[in-house]
Amino acid sequence: MRITGLASGLDMDQIMKESMKPYKIRVDQKIQKKEEVEVKQKLYREVIKDSREFYNKYFDLAGKDSLLLSKNYSTVNFNSTDEGAVSANGLAGAKSGNYKVSVDQIAKPASITIKEDDIKDTDKLTLKFGGGKTVEIDLANVDKSDNKEIVNKIKAAFPKADSDEFKIKYSEFSKGIVIETKDTGAKIDGKDNTFTIDVTTYKKGADGKVELGPSGIPTVEKQEIGKYKSTGEDCIAKITNSKGEVYDYTGTNNKLNLDGVEFSFNDKTNGEEVRLIGKADVTEAKEKIVNFVKDYNKLIEKLNTVVLEKRDRSFKPLTSEQKKEMSESEIKLWDEKVKKGQLSRDSDVSRIANQMKRAMGALVDGVSTNLEKIGIKPNGDYKDKNGMFTIDESKLKAALEEDSEAVMNLFIASPKDKGLSDSEKYSKTGVLYRVKDILYKETVTVTASIIKKAGIEGSSTAYNNELSKTIAKHEKKIKEMEKDLARKEQLLYSKYSKLEVAMNKYNSQQSYLAQQMGGQ
Repeated sequence: MRITGLASGLDMDQIMKESMKPYKIRVDQKIQKKEEVEVKQKLYREVIKDSREFYNKYFDLAGKDSLLLSKNYSTVNFNSTDEGAVSANGLAGAKSGNYKVSVDQIAKPASITIKEDDIKDTDKLTLKFGGGKTVEIDLANVDKSDNKEIVNKIKAAFPKADSDEFKIKYSEFSKGIVIETKDTGAKIDGKDNTFTIDVTTYKKGADGKVELGPSGIPTVEKQEIGKYKSTGEDCIAKITNSKGEVYDYTGTNNKLNLDGVEFSFNDKTNGEEVRLIGKADVTEAKEKIVNFVKDYNKLIEKLNTVVLEKRDRSFKPLTSEQKKEMSESEIKLWDEKVKKGQLSRDSDVSRIANQMKRAMGALVDGVSTNLEKIGIKPNGDYKDKNGMFTIDESKLKAALEEDSEAVMNLFIASPKDKGLSDSEKYSKTGVLYRVKDILYKETVTVTASIIKKAGIEGSSTAYNNELSKTIAKHEKKIKEMEKDLARKEQLLYSKYSKLEVAMNKYNSQQSYLAQQMGGQ
């Protein structure tokens, strides 16, 4: 604790404050610069966060609201008299109607089970495939009680190309190793989906000794244990529509897409017919599109606000001394004014907004409709709602009822033609894929300019970005300046302390002289 000024009568605290003021101002200015960079980084990160949330909601194929999934444009719902045997899902373009379906056979993979007892007495497995391939598995040095080790040994014996076609696992129910093809049906790649396993054991001689042959190779006794053979099966079904037209299906898949309806064959119907009753319902598809447009408008509004706000440079981040003189509500209002316009006309945010507006506004070549025809029109308020849309829900509903496939193509058309130029490919791409590509390049991939600039909190880029590095440099400089300020302050205190000592001495001398003169 410093106590000075008693002898001199000077207000040392005020003198120190005034003396250090120019240095303190420089430190505060540096802190303000750092905080301005922090505000910018926070604003950039809000743009990234909002854009990514929009991207994940509508463009992630695993999400329930993803409008890239054709099933989300479904306008027909089907009820089945036996969901366990047959079910159906109306895809975009499907018409309401009723169907009768019978299933004689379900597509199955070729599958075999080698029982535990056979494996215990087995030193070698030979797998023979319908295509003429043979794979041999040596089990001589494998712990037969360890099912995981046996499965891994069999998997390791398969060439990479073949291992992708088979599933190998131990089954508690079957009490053995199950090997089956991953694909269903009677044929795989044009070859019979049939394979045979010869299970063979090699035992030592009756006396338990291993005899060596002329070439030094052990002589063993061979014993056949068994053979296992399995063939895959095709799905066989018959579908009758409401007009009485019949479609006979034989195929390797238990699903069939027919006239926009996806049929799922789950089990045999044992000679009976399952009835599927389809009813038109565009409510869910309409709501998903409406929600997309509303969320798109919110994102565009945020981007517009960020780049169009004008900055008032008279509002700087508050210093600690200034905050002491203000209420919490006053501080909050001031901070909002500091944020305003920090990213005014920012090149990255402007580019993202402009690209998105172009993506939604341009027509899609080869598609019979456009956004205005289905009730989605540009907002007439070009000043405050630039790039945003209004929605006529009744018109959108009618468009989905009339031709949901055209609506789907408007949003998710994806050109398959090879040799297209970039501009040709863009013109044939649905509006959602255009927006998706923009947001991915600009806010999702870590190589995006805005992410390199501001980083993403909680990721590897959180500190490895331009603004974080700038903030770190400011912090380093602030520490140096604060140390220098403390050093100057200490020197000044030392100077005035010496003055106090001199004044004390002078006062003592005066007091002594006064006493001497008073005594005469």
